[in-house]
Amino acid sequence: MIRVNLVKAEKKEIEETILPDTAKFNKKKAPLGNILLVLAVVVVGALAYLQKTGLDTERALLEEARAEKIKLQPVGAKLDLVEQQKAFLEKKIGLINGLKARQGGAVRIMEEISQDLPDWVWLTEASLRPQGLELKGRALTNIQISDFMRNLEKSGLFENVGLVGSTQRTTGANSYLEFTLTAGVAAPAVPRPLVPQPAAKGVQTTEAR
Repeated sequence: MIRVNLVKAEKKEIEETILPDTAKFNKKKAPLGNILLVLAVVVVGALAYLQKTGLDTERALLEEARAEKIKLQPVGAKLDLVEQQKAFLEKKIGLINGLKARQGGAVRIMEEISQDLPDWVWLTEASLRPQGLELKGRALTNIQISDFMRNLEKSGLFENVGLVGSTQRTTGANSYLEFTLTAGVAAPAVPRPLVPQPAAKGVQTTEAR
């Protein structure tokens, strides 16, 4: 008696019908992976090209900046020299102005002192310091020294005039007093601004047109 295995045949047919679909899927999957790989390579290449282009541009700009700097070096040196000369001249002008101001003040002080000296009073030394004026001189009497101090205070140029001391000296048959005075130099007076006075009653004022 002959038997036919129908179960196995059906199984074989089922496998034959499934296997072709799986093979088709694998065939479709392989090209898609290749496409993605190619795209990745293209993107990486594009990025590398862009980066190289940017680096070349930066290098070109850097070279241009270096060349421009080399060209401008003489100009910068000249500008530095001009600035140094300007600073030197400004300093020199400041010193000259300061000396002029001090010289003018000293001349005015000496002129005022010479005008305030009474008869038979003469100076032997005058020192102008930041803290004030110191005068040394000789006089015949203490009254003359007092007159000199009073004249200095009345001048308006000096303040806080004080007598440090006086000593009797004798040279041969002549006797005199050696004295030392101190005084502060008053600050110059600032002129007051003119204030318009109100018009008197009964007087009509007209504006100039």
